Amino acid sequence: MRITDHIARERMSGLQIRAVIVAIALVVLDGYDVSLTSFAAPYIEKGFGVSKAELGLVMSGALIGMLVGSIIVAPLADRIGRRKMGVASTITIAVGMLIGPFASPESGTGPLVVSRIITGVGIGALVSVVGVVLAEYTGKRVYGLVMAVYAAAINIGGLLGSMVVGPMLGAHGWQFGWWAGFVLSVVAAAATLAFLPESLAWLSEGRRADSLERLNTLLAKMHRPTLDALPESDSTAVRTKGLLRTVFTGRTGAYTFLMTVGYLAYMLSFYFMTNWAPSTVADAHHNPPMAAQLVTAFSIGGILGNVVFGFLADRFNARLLTPVFLALATVTLAVFGLVGTAMPTAWWTLFVASFFVCAGTAGFYAIVPSLYPTLARSTGFGVVIGFGRFGGIAAPIVGGAAFDSGMGMGTAFTVFALPMLVAGLCVVGLHLSQGRAGSDAPEAQSPLAAATA
Repeated sequence: MRITDHIARERMSGLQIRAVIVAIALVVLDGYDVSLTSFAAPYIEKGFGVSKAELGLVMSGALIGMLVGSIIVAPLADRIGRRKMGVASTITIAVGMLIGPFASPESGTGPLVVSRIITGVGIGALVSVVGVVLAEYTGKRVYGLVMAVYAAAINIGGLLGSMVVGPMLGAHGWQFGWWAGFVLSVVAAAATLAFLPESLAWLSEGRRADSLERLNTLLAKMHRPTLDALPESDSTAVRTKGLLRTVFTGRTGAYTFLMTVGYLAYMLSFYFMTNWAPSTVADAHHNPPMAAQLVTAFSIGGILGNVVFGFLADRFNARLLTPVFLALATVTLAVFGLVGTAMPTAWWTLFVASFFVCAGTAGFYAIVPSLYPTLARSTGFGVVIGFGRFGGIAAPIVGGAAFDSGMGMGTAFTVFALPMLVAGLCVVGLHLSQGRAGSDAPEAQSPLAAATA
């Protein structure tokens, strides 16, 4: 029996509740960081006098950093521990936010790009750590609700940013958004250091000299029986093959390829919508504050979509549910572009599109971690999410160039909605491949068992 199996079935302790609250708060912070340029873009474009293509590079900065954070930095969590990586990630986000406000029209957008890249490194590393820790400390009775809130937390961060910080940018300047992010990141780093416990599975499987002592300390704080010895390890193959060979070879390597292509395609559509939908409507009305209103529509729709997907995923196979949501996302995002910029129609069509589009994130986050054994989980998740960021990096830049070339809103949003169909087909391919592999595949486990394995 895995160390986390009996914990999931028992009442949650105070330590577990604190861990869940901190983990969700960290994802909310990520949501604010990711959405910041969406509602700050009109002010940056006006203040710096840059083209949409140049603005797209600023928007892509965080995605470039997230690529580095997911692929290069996140795998270190499988070696140094997920708690240490969480602390280091939040500090990195704070450093990135601190750099941004020093950009000026004289210096150009270079410091802003650097700021976004460093912030993205922290986000990319943090995303691949928080979900695993969260799943381990969540009791089975509230697992569905907690995972739904977790999936919606990024949109909650965007919503809070657009509603609270967004309206202040007109009076205080775009720099205010970065200063707010810096303060929030410092608070998050302190909370992570004080309250986020280490991964139980990582301690159990890591076989370090102090693993048993640290594991028993946590179990005692959770009012659970301590252990005389570490449980048997199920990660011998990982130690023999190594992390990267485990992720990239054999049948698991094929799953990695399918999910990487799928997530890359999904990110292309997702970040085109995230970055260009608010600013396109605001530009059409020559009203920069309107961008925050559209981010609000996007965030509320995303929150509801993730919550609904989370509850449905407890009842239906996520590998079947995800392609359905992605197909509907393709249609509704194209409709948003074809309907145009008239308000409040644009607000409501973006709300509906976001409901289905953002649920795709919950789908990939539910599916991908279960592909890998415990000691390779942060590495595998980081690789898939990291390489998928190439789509997110390209979306703002290519989208900006498309608009600069004269492409209309309807055509642009229809074209950039289509990659979500590719993403859905990749998930279908994974499902069929798993069916051929047999019912004992990792993905056949429940989400809780998969996350804590």
